[in-house]
Amino acid sequence: MLTTGYSKKGGGTPRGNLLLLLSAVLLFSSTPFVASATMVTTTLNISICGDAIVNPGETCDDGLFNDGGYGSSSAQRHCNTTCSGYGPYCGDSIFQAYYSEGCDDGALNGTVDDLCSISCTQVSPPVSTTTPSTTPPTTSGGGGGGGGSFAGNIPVRAQTRVSLQGKAYPGSTVNILKDGQVIGQAQADLNADFSYDMSSVTPGPTTFGFWSTDSKGVRSITFTTTFQVTQNAVTTVSNVFLPPTLSLAEKKVNLGDIINSLGMTAPGAKVSLFVDKEPEARAVSTSTSDGSWSSALPTGDLANEAFHAVKAMFEQFGAGAQAKSGYSQAVSFYVGARDVKLPGTADLNNDGKVNLVDFSILLYHWGTDHAIADLNTDTRVNLTDFSILLFNWTG
Repeated sequence: MLTTGYSKKGGGTPRGNLLLLLSAVLLFSSTPFVASATMVTTTLNISICGDAIVNPGETCDDGLFNDGGYGSSSAQRHCNTTCSGYGPYCGDSIFQAYYSEGCDDGALNGTVDDLCSISCTQVSPPVSTTTPSTTPPTTSGGGGGGGGSFAGNIPVRAQTRVSLQGKAYPGSTVNILKDGQVIGQAQADLNADFSYDMSSVTPGPTTFGFWSTDSKGVRSITFTTTFQVTQNAVTTVSNVFLPPTLSLAEKKVNLGDIINSLGMTAPGAKVSLFVDKEPEARAVSTSTSDGSWSSALPTGDLANEAFHAVKAMFEQFGAGAQAKSGYSQAVSFYVGARDVKLPGTADLNNDGKVNLVDFSILLYHWGTDHAIADLNTDTRVNLTDFSILLFNWTG
């Protein structure tokens, strides 16, 4: 029988809620939770090089035949392993003696008055006196092989690879997580762009996470996405946009005061601040060339003697494309004259991570008013505090 009373020792835990929490943690441990999907409003682009479908951003895709090998004609050319172009072929206007070409006039091959045939062999008189190179050309697609049609050859299976691309903060280090574990880091450039490639990935559903810190040491949320890694193909995930970092110079103000907010994002981006559940931005600013931004947040029409929460997102326009992030971590502040305790941090043991250790601390104080675990300062450690901890989960 489930009881609803509170134990006097060990922080006290109602068993019904404890079972609910443990069920959530079991689910959590098998599928790492880092920032719920509701906070991600950006659209990810996922393209698979090797699925025989030319996705946006790809030049070609021959499926298993993406080897970049030599083709005896334009119809027999082979896409390279990254789907960014073709390997050498007869008709590419490049004279390649290594592949037994006698000439190559491109689209003119085999036409009237041209001295190069459609099979790149010379028609008397010779079309060139240039000494051809016998060094095999370098292609992005790998090995070539002899001339002629590809028909009858068994293709070499491509590696299963994942390519991740997105925006963080200029010069920042982006931590890459796979299924909850840090697997590497990527360095963002001065435009805040970063990329990360990995090979020998196990095919199937995979969860990747991304987080970073700005130049002031303020940590971003952890952005996560789960997608299907395709075997023997390159799965590219782009538009991974980390939301702006957000700090408040004042977290307790009188009604009508201005709250100075600041943070980092991509350079030249429009940063919008949203308070509580307001559908329209309360303040808007533009980041500088180094990605920093600041904004004055008015409080005159907010509820007095009450806690509020603000969150940020960015938009960046250019070259016909739009980059739009999800929301940042919500930062709480209080409007009013009363002396109140401000909300705490989800990193309960201050080790720079929000993980099972912090969850165990919260669970220990479940049902009490302990200041460490009462994240929303409502004098009760409950599911609301648990949801705040999950929102900030890093693994």
